[in-house]
Amino acid sequence: MSEPSRRGPYAKGVARRQQILREALAAYAESDSSGPSLRSIAARAGLSERGLLHYFPARDELLVAILAERDTADRASFDADTPLDDLAAVAAHSARTPGLVRLFLEMSAAAPDPDHAAHGFFTRRYRDLREVVARKFRRSGGGNPAPAVDPEFAARILIAASDGLQAQWLLDPSLDLTADLSRLAKLLESAVSR
Repeated sequence: MSEPSRRGPYAKGVARRQQILREALAAYAESDSSGPSLRSIAARAGLSERGLLHYFPARDELLVAILAERDTADRASFDADTPLDDLAAVAAHSARTPGLVRLFLEMSAAAPDPDHAAHGFFTRRYRDLREVVARKFRRSGGGNPAPAVDPEFAARILIAASDGLQAQWLLDPSLDLTADLSRLAKLLESAVSR
């Protein structure tokens, strides 16, 4: 006797999940830095909060799915095979959604815990993003002298890189945090206008 076939998720459930994620992104786009509540996201999707969580295993799974959906939308304006110019469009989009930035920071802070819903997402995200940005740097070509950088900009970038590299290092201890920061500091130092 043959084993009965197992059906995957119902198309209606998958479509509903996508609708929830679209509504969540819209809610974040309209919110301030505190972000929308789950109740308001649920209301936008025509669900109760409990109904909303029916489509996701847990609250944090929903929050990570929202970030993944945001990344999918950002990839539409981010061509991996062009120079770095389109990074500014992604940064500009982030600046218009402070609630998503806060959600990103909160989930990235929780990501080093291998049992947290954000762990796999951020591990893959940083690995993939490093590959794409490195490819963009290679395509941007060299040979152009670096423009002069003011010391305040250099300080902001070095601090931001330090914070971000620490998060990446927690997810991938094979990264040489000290060497990466030293190399960046030397590059910035050589570019600082005097």
